[in-house]
Amino acid sequence: MSKEELHQIEELPDLKVAWHESHKCLNELLLEYVWEVANHFLPDNEDVSTAPAIFANRYAERNLSVEERYERSKKMKTFKGSLEEYKKREYRKLDDSFKEKFLTNEDLQNTIEAYKLDVSKFWYLLLFVYDFIEDIGTNAPALNKSVLEDFSYFHANLLEATSITLKKDNKKSYVIEREGTIRIIQAALQHFVNTYSDIIHSEQDREAVIKQLKDIGLNGFIRNDLSSKINFTDKFSLDISYKKWKFTDMFLFFIEKRKATTIPNKKVKVSKDKMMLVSRLIYTVGYDGKRYNEEYDSEGNKNRMLSNLLRRYKNEKFPSVIANNYMVVS
Repeated sequence: MSKEELHQIEELPDLKVAWHESHKCLNELLLEYVWEVANHFLPDNEDVSTAPAIFANRYAERNLSVEERYERSKKMKTFKGSLEEYKKREYRKLDDSFKEKFLTNEDLQNTIEAYKLDVSKFWYLLLFVYDFIEDIGTNAPALNKSVLEDFSYFHANLLEATSITLKKDNKKSYVIEREGTIRIIQAALQHFVNTYSDIIHSEQDREAVIKQLKDIGLNGFIRNDLSSKINFTDKFSLDISYKKWKFTDMFLFFIEKRKATTIPNKKVKVSKDKMMLVSRLIYTVGYDGKRYNEEYDSEGNKNRMLSNLLRRYKNEKFPSVIANNYMVVS
């Protein structure tokens, strides 16, 4: 019997459930672990995450041609445009190329068994977490400050400024250091802020408010919603260390309340270390090399590479990111 035959992955059926009907996936047993993590990290307004349905569809489409994906979407009524319009959409295929690496890693499989985890359910959890992290971390839309946030930050700094530098074509063209001039600029901006606030908080009808905004040089309200922060032109990619950080965060949440037990009749040492389990998963998806798969180094020291990585970021906030497919801001 080959190593691949020791562990069989039960195939996830094509559920054909649209993202807004994710609750219809609740009874799919193979998605049990996915639901557990998705509801915590990607919750929806009604506490039923849309992510499992999105994942199930991406899994079902992973080997289809663009024409086949289009026909499937038409049947599910999730896309109403033409094939030409469908082809213009950005598409990142769900990557399951590390399946054999997952199945043949005896150390990893022994630990999965020690934690009494279902290997098929755990495989789909691994695929889901990896696909989500690639979604937020590889060529994703950038998430910037909104215009109002950017303006507020500029305003706060201007009020404390002792000099102002102007640039043209990224070259310094003029520097203002005269206190009187700076105070005039500060006062003018403060007057604009007060005027804008008075207009939008007035009891006038919308048309009157918009007319007054035009009078002070604005074409309308300054948007401060999520869509005003998303930059679809400048693409954003997470550094690999941040991907490992988020990956670890999601898997440690999943495993934290679970306990490993001794496997009867096992003649080899089985690691029950949770960080080692995550480290081997990181190696499996290709976020790091074999050093992450080894429990001890050549000198017999315990592998602390992942722990050391997380220690570097313990006082940092994870960067704001937006997903391409999973429709969340994380």
